[in-house]
Amino acid sequence: EQSKIDRISQLTRIARQRELTEEFFQYAVSISGKAPEMDEVRLDRALEESLAAWYAVLSARGIAPEVSLPDAPVVRRLDAAALSRVLGNILSNAVKYSAGDLAVSLDSAGTLTFSNSAPRMTQVLAQQLFDRYFTLETGRHAAGLGLSIARQLTEQLGGTISAQCQDGRLTVTVHFP
Repeated sequence: EQSKIDRISQLTRIARQRELTEEFFQYAVSISGKAPEMDEVRLDRALEESLAAWYAVLSARGIAPEVSLPDAPVVRRLDAAALSRVLGNILSNAVKYSAGDLAVSLDSAGTLTFSNSAPRMTQVLAQQLFDRYFTLETGRHAAGLGLSIARQLTEQLGGTISAQCQDGRLTVTVHFP
């Protein structure tokens, strides 16, 4: 019995080490200065694909995102892989820290908004979310690089990213002009 518990604990640690290694690798890539491979990308489709990729994880947390998209396609010149990473890191953050809800919207001007209840969040903490190594959790749960990577990549793509917290609700806004 104890050996099974020890084995599960060891496998959990190995899985977490892999996740941390991937986060550090992605951070290194994001700051490498390598020019993004720009092409026409539909923001609405990229958002739909990211939400679909995260559907099982969101569902497991009891989160059913409310999604609002414009009727017409929203096209920008972006690096599709970098955009996918930005969206994935924002969704990962929402999964970890949401109180059980998530509203996602995209408008025709290229502004993506992710909003969720975040009872532990304050405006002061929201301003630190994109700082390298900042996390609300202890080191065993997160490296604090996900949103820092999102900021680096968003800026490399010519966009902006910000976070606000008001009345216990965190809103992350990404804009690609």
